[in-house]
Amino acid sequence: MKRYIYQFINLLIAICFELKADMSLERDPFQQNYSVSCSEQTALLLEQIKVWHFRGSMNQIDQNYQQIWLTSENQWLAITDDVVPNVLFPWRLQSLLNDKITWQADLPDYCHSTVSWTMSLNE
Repeated sequence: MKRYIYQFINLLIAICFELKADMSLERDPFQQNYSVSCSEQTALLLEQIKVWHFRGSMNQIDQNYQQIWLTSENQWLAITDDVVPNVLFPWRLQSLLNDKITWQADLPDYCHSTVSWTMSLNE
């Protein structure tokens, strides 16, 4: 009789574990939560870049050296040789012309898009 009770308890435990294993994970770290829409992310990225203003640049043609200075509310930011600091992440320099800088940022993969912003050098 005891043997049947133990087998019954083991069967119940196995069924409970099997039911738990079939339940979906509530906090799966590999399943992304898309709570922010692509348009909201675009707006946030544009807000991030629009606070920065071009203040000057330095070029040395013979040594192929370039530095760009930006300001934002008493903060200075130097970009040397097109290496954008983490302060502006995920923005990167797309092009630098005589009258404008074009910035580009990638949206998450589920948006399938990029955001561009043109900063005038003649403000």
